[in-house]
Amino acid sequence: MQASYMKIAIYVLTFLTYAYSGYGSNTLAHLRDAIIAAEAIFGDVFKNLITVAKKFRTVHEVFDAAVEETCIFKCPTDNGGQDIRPLQNKLYTPTADGCGSLGLRISTEYLPAAEMEVCCNEHDICYDTCNSDKELCDLDFKRCLYKYCDSYEKSIASDLMIKSCKAAAKMLFTGTLTLGCKSYLDSQQRSCYCPPAGNRQRDDKNYHKSYHNNGDKHYGKNKKQKYGWKDPNEV
Repeated sequence: MQASYMKIAIYVLTFLTYAYSGYGSNTLAHLRDAIIAAEAIFGDVFKNLITVAKKFRTVHEVFDAAVEETCIFKCPTDNGGQDIRPLQNKLYTPTADGCGSLGLRISTEYLPAAEMEVCCNEHDICYDTCNSDKELCDLDFKRCLYKYCDSYEKSIASDLMIKSCKAAAKMLFTGTLTLGCKSYLDSQQRSCYCPPAGNRQRDDKNYHKSYHNNGDKHYGKNKKQKYGWKDPNEV
């Protein structure tokens, strides 16, 4: 590990001061300890500042995504280029991490019903599936949450338990509506594959060539897409 020039200069000056005297050995030891302690303290401070800066950047990106009227994942294209339909990434498996987002997880002990975590996991899987519709994912999430609250009404639970359950459900659902766009877009970016424009044009040529050679006028008609959560035209 390379020592900093400032540390070397301090050691050299201190050594020259006490080199020809019988005193200062304790001072040298204290100075060395002070330098090491200062390095550790300020190193942790700078590390924390970097972490805080990254968090602010994440929050800024979250609010930027939240102000968008539509939250739709699109493959990047050249200026004026044709839109490219995202394909399911076959090498990626959708994952779930319970309730929470952006590294902040809500423990089940703070939820009125532990079963609500099932709703959160299903919501994560929906976000993490290529070409899923965010609004449909959020709607299914809301129905799942309120389903567990409705089960309280059929039991002997008190009004306070029912109200707290619905309040928690509303908080979780509202969070996905206001701040869930970035999480959705990040999940779509992981789960989708955007083919290069050149490969897509080549695939289109092969398709038309096969169409004319086979003479099948109905080839490809009403054919379901192999990839994706759903067909956007069916929504």
